[in-house]
Amino acid sequence: MDGTLRPLPKLVLVLFAVVAAVLAGWWIAKQLAQAPLPRPAAVSKPEAVGRVAGKRTVHLYFGDAQGRHLMAEQRVVTPPADDIALARLLVTMLIQGPETEARRTLPADARLRALHLTESGTAFVDFEEDALAGHPGGAGGEMLTIYSVVNTLALNVDTIRTVKFLIGGQEAATLVDHVDLREPFEVDMLWVR
Repeated sequence: MDGTLRPLPKLVLVLFAVVAAVLAGWWIAKQLAQAPLPRPAAVSKPEAVGRVAGKRTVHLYFGDAQGRHLMAEQRVVTPPADDIALARLLVTMLIQGPETEARRTLPADARLRALHLTESGTAFVDFEEDALAGHPGGAGGEMLTIYSVVNTLALNVDTIRTVKFLIGGQEAATLVDHVDLREPFEVDMLWVR
């Protein structure tokens, strides 16, 4: 009889330990649920990054010396009142060309006809019809031009996600006979070195 009674107290002890662990877990969870959550540390807003006393740092993407990749050129600007005006300023600065050893990606005589921004974040960049007549062409050169504009706009203007190119107010099939312009472009950092 002694052998049959011994497992019962062990079973009772194991059950008691399990019930105690469940109750302790429940009590700890209840205490944590009632405790106030800690406040997150203050985080600077993205729009404040790169700004100093009414100025803002922007990055313009121009061609490298070999004309194979893009390189960033940092500039400090007084930000315009809204994102569309900032985007126009950035494209104008790309047309004006680099201030360093970088190479221009848009012809010096290129002219921006209009720039519109949709609520979904697509910027329509409309160049004058003959704006790219001085473009050297070639698939690689066209890609540098496209991603120079796309990366400059999308990485500096928070509301721009994609860029759609228009020529003379119309959708164009290509920039200069090589790269298909019928779809909007997203940022592509693989062009940047």
